[in-house]
Amino acid sequence: MLSQLTVDTLLFAPHERVTSLMNGDVPMCTPYRLKTQDREKVYVFSLPTDIFFNRRLYQHKSSQPLDGSFLNNQGDIVNLVDMMASSSDYTLLVGADHSYGDFLDNMIAQIPPHSLYTRHGIDPYTSMIQMLSKGRIDFYLSYPSVIRSGPVAENVRSYGIAGMPSYEEGHLMCNDLAESRAFLTKFNAALIHLYRSGAFSDMAEKYMSNSEGQQLQRIVADILTMAD
Repeated sequence: MLSQLTVDTLLFAPHERVTSLMNGDVPMCTPYRLKTQDREKVYVFSLPTDIFFNRRLYQHKSSQPLDGSFLNNQGDIVNLVDMMASSSDYTLLVGADHSYGDFLDNMIAQIPPHSLYTRHGIDPYTSMIQMLSKGRIDFYLSYPSVIRSGPVAENVRSYGIAGMPSYEEGHLMCNDLAESRAFLTKFNAALIHLYRSGAFSDMAEKYMSNSEGQQLQRIVADILTMAD
């Protein structure tokens, strides 16, 4: 897709540096970003480039399962903050300068810093999954499509979180400059072509279950209706 657009430079950098650069006066965009209330005050976003389903809390099977008192009848965690506070030994692995969306960001902000393990780096996600697979941390928030595609799937159990949105949209996020907005106009036009041709869904469904693929088709149809 980028081959159809003019992109001066591709830069691979840790999240913290990307955030710093995004606050400068050079047009810049970064992919796979969730919209949040805070981000929408500062940045501009493309149409959805990714659909992420059913983020869950993963735990290595060598750890003691959660007590049923923290779960509702569907087996979902009623209150993540209370659950984390129930043991001083619990540690939740998070990415540095990473947003999990408004719903989870508000919860994570209430978890004491000593219960959070923050991972830095250009590609922290691979190393975070490795930490989970080796049982080096207690909990990690991720998507089923990510976990089931890797070797860690057989070694973890997972819990839903009550009230969690069923899916989240990833976007290209750009600093709010005239040049960035002009680029996004072209980028969105190319995305709409991928939506209409079916290429977007075909590519995304390779990593989804059948039910997720069906949901994706409905979401794309809704996006196209709003874009018309």
